[in-house]
Amino acid sequence: MKKILLMILVLAIVGAGCSKSSPEKSNENIEEQSPEDIVTEENTETVGEVEEEFDIAVGKESPDFTLKNLDGEEVSLSDYRGKIVLINFWATWCTWCDKEMPDLQKLDDENDDLVVLAVNVMEKQDVVKEYIDNGKYDFEVVLDEDGEITKTYLVSGFPTSYFVDEEGILLGGVPGAMTYEQMTSVLESIREEE
Repeated sequence: MKKILLMILVLAIVGAGCSKSSPEKSNENIEEQSPEDIVTEENTETVGEVEEEFDIAVGKESPDFTLKNLDGEEVSLSDYRGKIVLINFWATWCTWCDKEMPDLQKLDDENDDLVVLAVNVMEKQDVVKEYIDNGKYDFEVVLDEDGEITKTYLVSGFPTSYFVDEEGILLGGVPGAMTYEQMTSVLESIREEE
């Protein structure tokens, strides 16, 4: 799917991140990742399959989902057709998620054609709400209470981000934390392909 698949995602598999089994796991070199460290179209064919009704693959329609936000309202990925969506899977206990949050807020604030959709994984609403309120974050946060959407998107550590274009096509994913510069670089690559 054009050179965007060459320019986007996955930013080096060396990404920093947390896993539930080892919350302190990290990589101090995330600043060294660059768009040149990105997986090419040849090796991003099918990311994998989850259950029969879901097929997650770069260049195909991103699996839609509906989850409740912190106000108890249902939010669907498809609600954001017409905008680029950065889906970010995260948890409050994740050190790298915490470091990435201010950059997600800045990216969301500065780009009218982008939506940050933060999917919290399997934490209680009051814990998530307190974290978001304390951080003064106002991007959309939804709760994957049973972890099913996280499984659909094959997330194995936090944070993990996916980029979806205006037509709902999955462009790729980034395991681990991104810097603001990396986020904007990916976003610019997406815009150049439009």
